[in-house]
Amino acid sequence: MKFPRNAIVSVLVVVASAGLSQAKDEELELKEYEKEGGKNSGLTKLMMMKDFDPDDEDDEELVKDVLDTAIVALEVDEARSRLSSFRSALSILKLLRSRIRNIKSLDYEKYPNHDEFPDVDLSGMMKMMGGFPPLNQVFSPRKIVRLILRLTTTSLALDTVLDDVNNAKSQEEAYKACFTKPTIGRFGILPNLRNFLPAPYAVDNWEKDSEFARQYFCGTNPVMIEVAKDPEKQLSKNIVNHFGKDKLQELADKNQLLFVSYDDLADLKVNPHQMFPLPMNDASGPDGGPAPQVHPKFFYAPIVAFTYDYDKDELDVLGIQLERTDDARVYTKNTCGENEWLAVKCQVIAADSNMHEWVSHLGNTHLTMEPHIIAIYNTLRQARHPLYTFLRQTTRDTLLLNWGARRSLASFEPKAFGDYQSSAGVGQFMQLIEKMWSRYSFFEKAGLPNELASRGFTEDVQIPAYLYREDGMKLWNAIGGFATDFVDEVFDSDEAVASDEVVQEWAKETTDPDKGDVKGFPTSFEDKETVAKVLQTIMWMASGLHAAVNFPQYEEYGYVPHKPLHLRADFSTMPEDDAEIREWMFENMFPHINTDDDWLRESANTLVTDEHAAIDSLAMVSLLTTPSRNCLDNLSDRFEKIGTEAYDKFLKNLNVISEEIEARNEEAEKANKAPYNYLNPSNVPSSIDI
Repeated sequence: MKFPRNAIVSVLVVVASAGLSQAKDEELELKEYEKEGGKNSGLTKLMMMKDFDPDDEDDEELVKDVLDTAIVALEVDEARSRLSSFRSALSILKLLRSRIRNIKSLDYEKYPNHDEFPDVDLSGMMKMMGGFPPLNQVFSPRKIVRLILRLTTTSLALDTVLDDVNNAKSQEEAYKACFTKPTIGRFGILPNLRNFLPAPYAVDNWEKDSEFARQYFCGTNPVMIEVAKDPEKQLSKNIVNHFGKDKLQELADKNQLLFVSYDDLADLKVNPHQMFPLPMNDASGPDGGPAPQVHPKFFYAPIVAFTYDYDKDELDVLGIQLERTDDARVYTKNTCGENEWLAVKCQVIAADSNMHEWVSHLGNTHLTMEPHIIAIYNTLRQARHPLYTFLRQTTRDTLLLNWGARRSLASFEPKAFGDYQSSAGVGQFMQLIEKMWSRYSFFEKAGLPNELASRGFTEDVQIPAYLYREDGMKLWNAIGGFATDFVDEVFDSDEAVASDEVVQEWAKETTDPDKGDVKGFPTSFEDKETVAKVLQTIMWMASGLHAAVNFPQYEEYGYVPHKPLHLRADFSTMPEDDAEIREWMFENMFPHINTDDDWLRESANTLVTDEHAAIDSLAMVSLLTTPSRNCLDNLSDRFEKIGTEAYDKFLKNLNVISEEIEARNEEAEKANKAPYNYLNPSNVPSSIDI
């Protein structure tokens, strides 16, 4: 690695575990960086800048100065690091700097068709921002410092593990070698200050059925599992025939039968999908020719049935159907060999990864918030309406992140990251998002109680182990109280709402088919209750919902066998001998961790390393889970002029929720169970800011 081994040796351990959440930590971090030889004048200057909010400043020259300084800082570290993340960020920042300006009104655009599927219309997706992000979406100087240092610590961590990865005796050992150790030294008792990629809980637990099931309640994608009421209609004939309709209905009557069905994946036409699909890569191959079509990635559209044990408060997997044919096999732990059963679960989790990363995460939070943010910017912000004080906290940084994602993670260009890392590919996961949006209705899909009820989790169905629901409803109710109190301060009557021209213009723009086009959003506001309900729903979507699907990513995706982003084989090539399946999985099915293919090594559009798809995904999720400094319980200074009493009351409620979650997690750790801390208000950003 080109990065000097002595740089940032004394970086604080807090960076790895909790991010740089306080200014003094950032200052100490930078001093250690410089002391150990990591001189970077750009970082130093960024640290000296006032950590302003671009929305308050509205100063084009000041924002341009921040971007110029950030480019200098990135250029320094890009030149001495193997992290292609630096190159990607540098390219995006330079493009942004060339076009950044004070924009009074933002435009809406429709998504174009993808070149791989030119006849598939994507114009029905949610609207995106036309042009470049406005000044108020540029990251603050301190945030830029935090992100650069996050990349740097990732670089340092990789520096310590890649030799072990490359020298591992087997692929399975190589995957386990990806993580830094908490202690070092001859006797292993010295704290490792470079423990920036710690081993996730999953490394020692990924093979357990309990861990497989737990993910659907408390993992990255807790928004797909459903309560079965009518098994004959909700489950496949194969599963019903295998277990018997009477047995399944008995479980359903007791609210003990749950399921997940990946129906939308079954509608995709290209499976397997190539890592470098044509025609986008018709000049990406060796000697400028077409990219070799020899890197297929496979996916199934599984149906999974679960049972819930109320006495143990645990979810368990009942059976799995991978294929959608009349004679499809139903796999169970009792009818499979040990390794075959493990392979079946991995195929399910890979399908879940595609739905989570691109639909539940990118589509249902990032991109869904975009038309809301544009409408808020064009109406409430321009008028400096009091409601903007509340909604500004939900819109911070998201447009810049989405704009950057369309030029990196979800690019339509050759050698796209999304094609390289996902089984479905960019063109097809955009189809999945379009289908999600076609069923979208604001209050029904973004409001937590309605969304839960649509999956059978009505008030009469009590499942304490479903911590996303348990913690989410506490947060939802607290946000609702805050929204109501805030609206009461802004409007003294329903008549005041109905006569407010700016608020009516906000509703009109959000729902206009030629503008925001958000289905289910009020076309006008007639009363305070509706305004408060909208504020509650938007804040939940930007804070709790996004936190729940984003921040578990390191623990879930970090150890690739636990949750791979793609798989390189289906069961058509799996050995019949169960004893041979485990090695086959690591050598042939999971994303490659080493490759002897020189062209692939040089051509893969990884964000991090140029040779390790598995380590690339590890480092990516480390970056995507960078903690925020703008969490729900850290906004007092944003409500100094309006909403002070409402926020103080909200903060007290949040503190109670935090204490309850932390007490529960302490008990979980004593029982050697995974804690669930992602909806602790202290960890929940107020906006989609990463």
